[in-house]
Amino acid sequence: MERKTKETRITFSFRVSEANRLITVDNLELPKHTKMVKGLQLISDYPDKLYYRGSQRIEIGGEELFPDGFDSKILVSSVSVAPRERFFDLGDVLPGDLSVKVRFEDKEHPNAAFGEGYSVSLIILIEESL
Repeated sequence: MERKTKETRITFSFRVSEANRLITVDNLELPKHTKMVKGLQLISDYPDKLYYRGSQRIEIGGEELFPDGFDSKILVSSVSVAPRERFFDLGDVLPGDLSVKVRFEDKEHPNAAFGEGYSVSLIILIEESL
């Protein structure tokens, strides 16, 4: 039987360059052949900063999947977890208008000094038509 879809990982990255700030990233778009959004994960060049300091709101296709203030630590996975299992399972979310919007907030935390900042990457697992 011929496959009509494939799983693809799409990565969107942004820099957190100021402490205790809200960053809005709303110019992101999924590929035009996206059929379903299956899962997502957050990673960072400084995982401890993302884990302790970060929270966000994530909207895909006009639908809010995670509300303001949703802790990043829930969407971060350890390197000891198999790569395929690192995604937060969303089930099957329709991509709507293909837009992706992130409102990320950095907040002071005693376990993670801000230093020179950090980068955050949102990786989205999608099902795409061939």
